[in-house]
Amino acid sequence: MPTSALGLSYVQSTILLIAAGTVLLFMLVVASFKLSSEASNKTEAISVERLVRMATRQAQIGLIDAETGQRGYLLTGDEAYLKPYTDGERSAREGLAAMRERITHPDDIKRLADIENYIDDKLEELKTTVELTKTGRRDEAIAIMQTDRGRDYMNELRADFDAITARSDSAIGEGLESLDKSAGRLSMTTAFGSMMLVSFAALAFYIVANNTGKLISAQESLRELTNDLEDRVKDRTQSLTEANEEIQRFAYIVSHDLRAPLVNIMGFTSELESASGKLAGYFSKTAQDIDEPAAAQIAMEDIPESVGFIRASSVKMDGLIGAILKLSREGRREFKRERVQFDEVVQTALASLQHQLDETSSTVDVDPELPSVVSDKIALEQIVGNILDNAVKYLMPGRPGKITVTGEESGGRVKLRIADNGRGVAENDLKRIFDLFRRAGRPDRPGEGIGLAHVRSLVRALGGDVTVQSKLGEGTTFTIDLPKKIAVRANKEQPA
Repeated sequence: MPTSALGLSYVQSTILLIAAGTVLLFMLVVASFKLSSEASNKTEAISVERLVRMATRQAQIGLIDAETGQRGYLLTGDEAYLKPYTDGERSAREGLAAMRERITHPDDIKRLADIENYIDDKLEELKTTVELTKTGRRDEAIAIMQTDRGRDYMNELRADFDAITARSDSAIGEGLESLDKSAGRLSMTTAFGSMMLVSFAALAFYIVANNTGKLISAQESLRELTNDLEDRVKDRTQSLTEANEEIQRFAYIVSHDLRAPLVNIMGFTSELESASGKLAGYFSKTAQDIDEPAAAQIAMEDIPESVGFIRASSVKMDGLIGAILKLSREGRREFKRERVQFDEVVQTALASLQHQLDETSSTVDVDPELPSVVSDKIALEQIVGNILDNAVKYLMPGRPGKITVTGEESGGRVKLRIADNGRGVAENDLKRIFDLFRRAGRPDRPGEGIGLAHVRSLVRALGGDVTVQSKLGEGTTFTIDLPKKIAVRANKEQPA
């Protein structure tokens, strides 16, 4: 329902829209922060459990390696077996130290005390048998082995290691399941917030368009009453100017105030992306130890995909808000009359595109005798820059780009033509190529669809017109028709 139907002024409608959007965004930010913190805490807990598991595994494998080296040395007398023995002993002690540092669960702490005693006893036994063998007392060393005391140590250690590993695996599984639920809630919350933001933006567009239509209708009525109501026309024109400025302020306020909370959403999305990235990287490095492949897939694929969708939606929304702000600012700017050389305008635009031209092996042929005009230099730079940017952006893949800029002067008017050999535009798309937020062809290039709409708006405000001719697969030619000298009244017209 239009706001006018509710009996509200533009300012009142703006305040209500901003208030509702602010409340929604505040709730979204609070929920996102809570869910993000919850996900971060769960990720940290999972990482700790994984470190405990790795330390336990290191201690266990180190003992096995040390025992293997000891037995090989006792049986063969080959000192080459002493290296795996010493490496295994060192690895076992390092793993034990890591377990002391990272184990916090009460049950594991009790088991750790027994593990320390058994490891000390086992390593002492291994050391004794190795030293006896080194001194030629191999029979005594073998006799110690045959007591099965070492086997008993390893059986006890294995039971404790398995118990710690099983508890850690269970905690990891529960943590991953909980993390998945939190990520799902965060995705739904952010997606809902993004949809509401888009709805607010659509409402803003509707209000502006609705009131702009009414303004145009009022202007037509005023033209019909000009002959006999000159004084009233002047008064009404003033009123309409104020209304138009109010609409522009409305668009600026809505766009500006929506951007601030959107930045918060993008910030919290970055935090979640960072946390999920760390988790995915960790799982990718330790995938062989994960007993829950579904959980690993969630951490490494599903969560990053959801975060990417949220980020893409936020970036799109930011681009649309920026487009509204840009058009609003341009609508308030007055044109400045000065002598402008078109060759300077073209060279300035090409300088900013030189990198893209080099990458695409493109050439640009500029007529050395381009005409000059008395117009607004900034507006002309924007017009030419946008068209040249489009020419470079939509070159035909695999074909070196060729752009030609020519100009002519006739009957107090100037024409500037910019032709390229790019993709071209289909005939059914030519009618909408200058429409706001509309893009022709495949949407495989960045942009919000305001460039050519802005071009047409500026050209018309300067008292001219812009046309396009194109053939799909062959290229496109834009023709800019401008007066040699801008009219005094042109600097008061607003872009269409």
